[in-house]
Amino acid sequence: MMTEKVSPSNTTLNFTVDPNYSGKNLPGWFLMNTFLQRHLGQVMHFQPQDDFDSGRAAVLSGNYDLVYANPFDWVQYQQKLGFLPIVKPQNHFDEVYLCAPAAGTIQHAEDFPERIRIASAHPSTLVHMVGLFLMDKADIDRARLDFVFTGSYQGVLKALLQGQADLGFLFNEVYNSASKLIRERLRVIDQSDDAFAFHAFCVGPRLLPQRELLTDLLTGMDQEPRGKNLLEDLGFSGFEAVTEDEIACLASLADEYISGHEAIDIRATSSLAVEDSAFVVAREDPEGGTN
Repeated sequence: MMTEKVSPSNTTLNFTVDPNYSGKNLPGWFLMNTFLQRHLGQVMHFQPQDDFDSGRAAVLSGNYDLVYANPFDWVQYQQKLGFLPIVKPQNHFDEVYLCAPAAGTIQHAEDFPERIRIASAHPSTLVHMVGLFLMDKADIDRARLDFVFTGSYQGVLKALLQGQADLGFLFNEVYNSASKLIRERLRVIDQSDDAFAFHAFCVGPRLLPQRELLTDLLTGMDQEPRGKNLLEDLGFSGFEAVTEDEIACLASLADEYISGHEAIDIRATSSLAVEDSAFVVAREDPEGGTN
């Protein structure tokens, strides 16, 4: 059983999570906030974010102390604000499924059309990066890709199901948690299996003095009934500590991608002509679908 430990600080802490997670199980994250408050003995304010851009901007403004962040984001928070990743989900890594509509004609890379419409949540995510690597592995010239950025992984699903994209870069957790009916309407063309990238709880400068307490608290959740129930609600089996080697490895990869692949103008590296229209931003329609 975890023992409750009270911090002497009266500072109000601010907590947020990756928009993909808050959008999927918002009540569960409010319960997590309550759980953390009780065990830390401090007031903690949970504020969900609507999308990747607003989530990053909110944290980078310096107003947050605890973030459950995707790999690309926590690397930024570590480098720019001094955040420290402390725990990650057990036996849970960020992978990418390259999906096509099952009703379509695409079954293999050889079936890709000359111009390939690809739905992706956001260009500055590890899922997008790995998706590009999957296309590279299939020897696909990036100048053939027309990106539809949906703002969320649910938006990628909608774009595929509504015929607005030929392929989609889909976060493995979103695919695996989708209903059987939805999965049957998709065809997995390829998938990553790298087991190196992960979301993580990250503590900011004001919370760093309590990182050991918070690490023990989160890694011990599966050892007591309330914590175990909360983990199940959030879809996790438990958390484990992040190592320095893991942080260094992922930070190096993100830096290489950001400074390399994202900085390259494919017009200068491809043999094909690329028009500005190849880069499309789609916004989710609350009434259903993207536009």
